[in-house]
Amino acid sequence: MKHRRLWHDTRGVTLVLVALTISALIGFVGLGVETGLWYTIKRQDQTAADFAAISGAYEILNGSAYYVSATNSGICGLAARDAGRNGFSFVSFTCPNSSPACTNPTTGQMCANNPPVIGPSVGDNNAVEVILAQQQNSFLASLFLPSVTINTRAVAKVNIFGVACDLSLDPSASSAVKFNGTTNVNLTNCGIAANSNSPTSMDFTGNTTFQAAWAQTVGNYNAGGNTTIPVVHIDSFPVTDPYSCNPPAIGCAGQITYVLPTTPQTFPASGGTLQPGLYQKVGNKAPMDFSGANTWNLCPGIYYLDDEAPSGASFSVGAGATVQLATTGCTPNGLSGVTIISTCSSPSNCKKGGGFTISSGATVKLSAPTSSSPGIPSGVLFYQDPAHADTGNSSATDITANSNSFLTGAIYAPAQAIKFNGNANSTCTVLIGLTIQFSGTTTMTASQAGCSAAGVAPPQLLHVALSE
Repeated sequence: MKHRRLWHDTRGVTLVLVALTISALIGFVGLGVETGLWYTIKRQDQTAADFAAISGAYEILNGSAYYVSATNSGICGLAARDAGRNGFSFVSFTCPNSSPACTNPTTGQMCANNPPVIGPSVGDNNAVEVILAQQQNSFLASLFLPSVTINTRAVAKVNIFGVACDLSLDPSASSAVKFNGTTNVNLTNCGIAANSNSPTSMDFTGNTTFQAAWAQTVGNYNAGGNTTIPVVHIDSFPVTDPYSCNPPAIGCAGQITYVLPTTPQTFPASGGTLQPGLYQKVGNKAPMDFSGANTWNLCPGIYYLDDEAPSGASFSVGAGATVQLATTGCTPNGLSGVTIISTCSSPSNCKKGGGFTISSGATVKLSAPTSSSPGIPSGVLFYQDPAHADTGNSSATDITANSNSFLTGAIYAPAQAIKFNGNANSTCTVLIGLTIQFSGTTTMTASQAGCSAAGVAPPQLLHVALSE
């Protein structure tokens, strides 16, 4: 009977149920508290992953290799450095020699993939993917979940926002880009940039009407009351000169180097077919002096102009003259266009390399090679060697194009001014000079597609940003 009464006595059950419930509640509360802690750790690690990916993308922008050193250079090294600086704790991590294409790092480790192997940026060489892993042991919730692995991921990439038709390189000049008098300038599908930090680095004066995909300056600009201009972005970063850096840095064509031929060619003063090679000044005439109502046909290749005329020109096309690419009478050399280099063979015996002048009424139909030759990138039409440029001559490079002309390629005079007027009539015309000046009605274009087809590496507006 006593056993039966004990069996039916329920007066102590509540205490047992409360004890069991309290244990469960403590477990759930502990899990909630620790979930908040894990979320905080994940946010901290996400910040570390974000900075690591951005740092790696900047190394792409600078043309760095994936592995240079384990901690302070290269895409992986800089990504690891900035992950650590932003709170991520590594466990004996060493950068691999090449992009590992990994997706599941162990605790205290990192995957730095270039290109990414997960998500919408898979295979994009301009992007860096960073994955971080951190194991966290449980305390209050250890009964239910002994530990968790917290993974974070970020992707940053170099974005190309646009290309520039025109780039002024002078770092401090006032009116580094100048619109002179009554001007109507239309830059189709491209922008303009001034690397000068002057408060008046861009000068829109007179009756200026200016259209462009974008405009920016390191400094500021001046605009008169009768101007129509787009929004000009001020206090911007400088735009990289594509011929002052080398691939694989994005937007770099490569620095120009060359060796002068030793045997000069004879310039046909009354017209004819010209072969590539060295042309020297004769008397007071430019090495290439196209004057009179004659026609000159230039065979594809590299032309080296030694010295300049008193006017300051090494390449001079007068009114009535026609200069164009030759279609016959040429020895094949693998090049499709011409590169014309202004230089000076011996500073003690000659003046300096002059500019390129095309007069109103002249017809010039030239395009740059679409493939490179040793030391000379593709897409360079005119190049004035800055080491030999006549910087004291105010005439500089002065080009007036007309409806019968077309100029395809880069016109590059990094130590001298470029003046331009007229219609380039091309899918890719790029001016890169110390300073740039426009007058009259001017039209030119440069798109990513058009310049790529022409073999030209135009200045590019680049931006690094998180994409995932």
